[in-house]
Amino acid sequence: MTVFTLEALGGPWGKRLAARRVELRWEDIGAEASPQLVAAAREVWTRSAFSEYASGAAFAEISSSLLAVNAPIDLIAAAGEFVADEMFHAELSSRVAMALGGAVPLNVDLSRLVKPAVSTDPLMRAAELVVRTCCVGEALTVPMLNQSRLAAGSLTIEAVITRILKDEAHHAQLGWWFLDWAELTDDNRATLGRVAGEALRGFGAIFAARCATGSGAGLGRLDCARFDHAFLDAVNNDVVRLLAQRGIIVPAADVDALVAAAA
Repeated sequence: MTVFTLEALGGPWGKRLAARRVELRWEDIGAEASPQLVAAAREVWTRSAFSEYASGAAFAEISSSLLAVNAPIDLIAAAGEFVADEMFHAELSSRVAMALGGAVPLNVDLSRLVKPAVSTDPLMRAAELVVRTCCVGEALTVPMLNQSRLAAGSLTIEAVITRILKDEAHHAQLGWWFLDWAELTDDNRATLGRVAGEALRGFGAIFAARCATGSGAGLGRLDCARFDHAFLDAVNNDVVRLLAQRGIIVPAADVDALVAAAA
């Protein structure tokens, strides 16, 4: 385990992120919020920075897996570009945390950023990664960020979330385009349904941790009732329904486990 940090070298390499940057009034963040909310938001944005970093690792894996199956070159190029998107999102999240008073210490295992695919078939390895990252993770990120933006209570944080959302919608769409391109068997689809269900179950433990339980909502945090309702709605409409349209059925027991976790 190591403490999560971010570093940039600058120089010619910094140009790859500079084009994505936006001018924001960082000094205004949290000026009128309670100390309790600011402290809680610092943790939210620190964890967000790491989550975006891990998503960058996931898209690096996806890019390699798409190359291995001779996927359409525009999908491969998009996956590679999404790595840079996620590094930019990690930078934005870390800047929010610093503007709120500094990131909180976060111990992470950088050797386990991406859950590896288990299939020995190259196409299914790519499909597992794409379903887990794009069709579940990124597909759920978009509606939850929309909710966080509505409750931001800060023009700067609202602008940060808006900028991140600009990219995340495309990240989710890559998954649906890949599934529509891939020639999958019924057995493949059944396996991917279980992969998606397992990924959904993994979110159960974070319900209480990702919502406001005493420090208030805002600055990127949501109250529990709003978080739970929006998340479960997104699971059904943005993940389960769209997978089912492609013959990939998420086991009902996995969805029920999420509902139980939110109860």
